[in-house]
Amino acid sequence: MDTRILIADDDEKSLTGLSALLADLGYAIAVARTLDDAVLAAERFVPDVAIVALSLLNDEPATIVHRLREACGAHVPMLIALTGWSDTRRRDEVLAVGFDVHLVRPVGLDQLAFILSMIGQ
Repeated sequence: MDTRILIADDDEKSLTGLSALLADLGYAIAVARTLDDAVLAAERFVPDVAIVALSLLNDEPATIVHRLREACGAHVPMLIALTGWSDTRRRDEVLAVGFDVHLVRPVGLDQLAFILSMIGQ
C-alpha cells in the first residue's frame, strides 16, 4: 500500500495501538506525540492522511488544521479528528474549521477501514 498515515496523539496507548494496527494493514505510518512533532513529521513524511487527537492542543481544532495544512504545502492530506466528543455541535465545529472527518474514541476498525478506502477517490 502506498498510503502514508500520520498519527498524532498524546495518549501513548492509543498512539501505539492505532499505529500498530494500521502498520499491520500495510500502511506507511509516522507518529507524533505533540502538535509540533506532528508538524515536523508532516513536512518530512508528506502524509496522505493525518489522524490527529484534538487533545494535542487543548482542543483547538482550527489551529491544528492551519498548522498541518501549512506544513504539507500543496499536498493536502485528509485530516481526521480523533476526539472524545460525540455531540453534534462539537462535530460540526470540527468539520467547519477544516477537518474532513470526525471520529469519536474508541474508533472501530471497520469504520476506519471504510474511511481510508476513500483515499485517492
